[in-house]
Amino acid sequence: MKPEYRDCFLPFLRPGERLVIACDYFANAALPSVPAELRAPTTSATPMTPATPMTPATPATPLAPSALERRVRGVLGSALGAVARPLEAVSNSRLVNNPFARAAGRVGDRVERTAEALDQVADRAVEKAIWGSVMDGGWDSTAGRFLVDLTNAGGTPRRQAMTDSRLVLLVDRNTGWRATAPRWDFGVAVSRADIARVNPHPKAVGGRGRFDVGFTDGSWIALGSAVRRHMEAFVSAWNRGA
Repeated sequence: MKPEYRDCFLPFLRPGERLVIACDYFANAALPSVPAELRAPTTSATPMTPATPMTPATPATPLAPSALERRVRGVLGSALGAVARPLEAVSNSRLVNNPFARAAGRVGDRVERTAEALDQVADRAVEKAIWGSVMDGGWDSTAGRFLVDLTNAGGTPRRQAMTDSRLVLLVDRNTGWRATAPRWDFGVAVSRADIARVNPHPKAVGGRGRFDVGFTDGSWIALGSAVRRHMEAFVSAWNRGA
């Protein structure tokens, strides 16, 4: 078990809990999106305590413009005014303010949003064609609650581990582009008593490894690693009862 996978879980272990195996987590793009009504509301950041107010600097007294500067400004102002008047006339014209033009703009916005949604559907369709089904069970099943809790945790899921009592996923909350060190936080966990099986998936693309976690209520969900041998070690640890 590499330290980069092991050490990030140590602060999240319960007293006496033993870490069995840990590795990277690779999210399957074909997993369904959690419905909006099941998503936790986003909370705004707590406002920072204001520091001691700074004394505003005294504005400098502007210098009076010279005669030459006044002449240049006058010429430029006239030229800009001549250009702005026809532009203003166009912006206030019937064509721009025509209700049909405004309706066309709204349709364009909807088309753009629809195109983005179709892109996401296409991505899921490709992943599903590669991997097959990735989840079974309603949102009130163990698999459904697992995905809901992971989504509501926020951050990016990047680590998964099996302990002697739980399956645990951690999320990285670092969103900065300068500081690259991850900020690990708890994502989701499920008791091993609720897990019925952990099976490898026969399909693999680019060395990735997918495995399916089946729960005692009959639901299941696809998890995975970016490295196939990591997946195989994870499944082996479960199946040998470690």
